Amino acid sequence: MHMTLAHTNKVIMFDRTDYGPSEIRLANGFCRRDPRDLALQVDCWAHSIELDLATNRVRPLTVLTDTWCSSGAWQAGGTLTQTGGWNDGGNTVRTIGAGGNDDWREYPNALAKPRWYASNQLLPDQRVIVIGGRRQFNYEFVPRGREGSIELPFLAETNDPGAENNLYPFVHLSPDGNLFIFANKDSILFNYNRNQVVRRYPRLPGGSRNYPASGSSVLLPLSAANRYTRAEVLVCGGAPEGSFLATYRQEFLPAEQTCGRLVITDANPNWLVVKMPSPRVMGDMLILPTAEVLIINGASQGTAGWGLGRQPNLAPVLFTPVNNRFQVMSETGIPRLYHSTANVLPDGSILVGGSNPNFGYTFRGTLFPTNLSIQRYNPYYLNKGYNGRRPYITAISNVNLEYGTSFTVTFQTAQAPNGVAFHLYAPPFTTHTYSMNQRMLVLGSNAPVRVGRSYVARVYAPPNAVTAPSAYHLLTVVNQGTPSASAWVHIG
Repeated sequence: MHMTLAHTNKVIMFDRTDYGPSEIRLANGFCRRDPRDLALQVDCWAHSIELDLATNRVRPLTVLTDTWCSSGAWQAGGTLTQTGGWNDGGNTVRTIGAGGNDDWREYPNALAKPRWYASNQLLPDQRVIVIGGRRQFNYEFVPRGREGSIELPFLAETNDPGAENNLYPFVHLSPDGNLFIFANKDSILFNYNRNQVVRRYPRLPGGSRNYPASGSSVLLPLSAANRYTRAEVLVCGGAPEGSFLATYRQEFLPAEQTCGRLVITDANPNWLVVKMPSPRVMGDMLILPTAEVLIINGASQGTAGWGLGRQPNLAPVLFTPVNNRFQVMSETGIPRLYHSTANVLPDGSILVGGSNPNFGYTFRGTLFPTNLSIQRYNPYYLNKGYNGRRPYITAISNVNLEYGTSFTVTFQTAQAPNGVAFHLYAPPFTTHTYSMNQRMLVLGSNAPVRVGRSYVARVYAPPNAVTAPSAYHLLTVVNQGTPSASAWVHIG
């Protein structure tokens, strides 16, 4: 249900504590005791794990309070801050570091309001803003300030009675320091320091886009070519109005088949609507190392929720923003519906897992049984036919970068460099089709110079924490459209 990549090349995954027995035991015979748990008051099963990508080994982690439909964000020192959930987890903040033996630490009542289906965004000052959640038309900060929760009427305005359709709002940090917030069909630019709506954007045509309609959104890569001042948001998929309530009548309407593009920094922005190859709800959207967008997982009919999706959409779609081109890629054989996740890995492949469209672990006797497998999806650029122009990073002069400085990257490639670019990627926290804090920058650089068998280029770090909040990032060299494996650097 939740997935995120740490800078140690380990992936943290978790679902919720009250599903009953998982198939992985807690370490050292430990059992969790929780009289408020809805399934097992004495629970000896793991509901969170760490996957080591180098060895494929799984290490059980101990989460104590219910993380169902919670949210998260990585912070500067490599700590994951994770907020909210259900039942005894609604007001809880949890943290976990990326050390070899780190485990969850939990802080009950650290949130002013219970946060269920809320969104997180890392801010330039390293606070995490937590926005919305079920019956919460407000926001707050972690660490918690004196102000507690602050009302955000926009969330009440976008609430559909009986369906909501504004949960897990899409939140992106704009280059001007404000927040772009999208809920249901509408969006605003929000100054969180002044609690002020700076501007309202036109309504996106089509159906609802947020949970349980469950489309997805990314902030397209920011570029040094325009000093990181132009920002464009992409929103894809979702469900027509009335879809969620229709599922209770066993009517599963076709999902939305459109994407909307909006340049949020334009003086008079309007949505550009483009059509996907097929309808999709509950799809995950990831920015690939090439700066293309992958849309993966989900269904073609229905909405998010227990058993409310139909016709799994098994074929990932590649979207190229420069020409609005969609390409249908090779299918999977495993339906990934409600509670599926996906993350970009350092080698450029995609880790895919989850999908439990049932209440509890239901392995048989249902339309879409619980599936505990994970898969690695290889995008086209990992085909060996691209190896001739693939760069290989051999050295980075400084992996701890200060804002506004430069550094050198040394790489090798069989074919001479042509159109080389350097992409900086902030790995997201992914849940419920939304990859929070996902962000890519196209860095400024000088043309590579040949030195012996290698090429060396001077690259320029982001200018400030608004452009790239301090955290670990993946750095990729792209040559002739083909990406290298990524290397970790720290910004700020």
